[in-house]
Amino acid sequence: MVLLNKLITSGRQKLQIRSTMISPENKPAKSVFSKGYFCLGLLLFTAFALQEFDNFNWPWLAQLQADDVYKQLSGFGLVGYLGHQWRCSLLRNQGLMQKAAKLLNQHKLLGALAPVFFYAHAQHIGYAYLQALSLVYFAVFLTGLCNVEITRIRKHWFRNVWITVHVGLATSLVFLLGYHIYISYAYQ
Repeated sequence: MVLLNKLITSGRQKLQIRSTMISPENKPAKSVFSKGYFCLGLLLFTAFALQEFDNFNWPWLAQLQADDVYKQLSGFGLVGYLGHQWRCSLLRNQGLMQKAAKLLNQHKLLGALAPVFFYAHAQHIGYAYLQALSLVYFAVFLTGLCNVEITRIRKHWFRNVWITVHVGLATSLVFLLGYHIYISYAYQ
């Protein structure tokens, strides 16, 4: 009888614990804006888009960007930034998933800063191939910003499509960037 009483009591305690736990279905949905990198990225992109469409220039930055040495240094900084962003993908391709997972939050936060890195190098998106380069750069940024975590689409196919688009655009960016570097040095 004592054994039966212990089993019933422990069963009730487990039931109480389970009923007070928050299951995935009962979890309050986190707002998109609870993700700090998303808010930061959206704010920076909006600021860049407003100044682009308003054709606004910072005279001191325009003067700095007209200097060849500054152009090269900011360009190398941008290339370094993009190289660092590629680390997640390279680690995944090498099968180092745990290292890539550790870098993911840093990748997202630095990705949100993409408009700042772009703006330090150029205040406007440019024309012809520079416009294509800029648009691909911001498409990589926007696909990264609106990732699976933010869109909350939990379908396996969507994740595959999203990662293919994000990495595919990033790969295109590398080729366009190589062309930009070649043109920059070939016609000096």
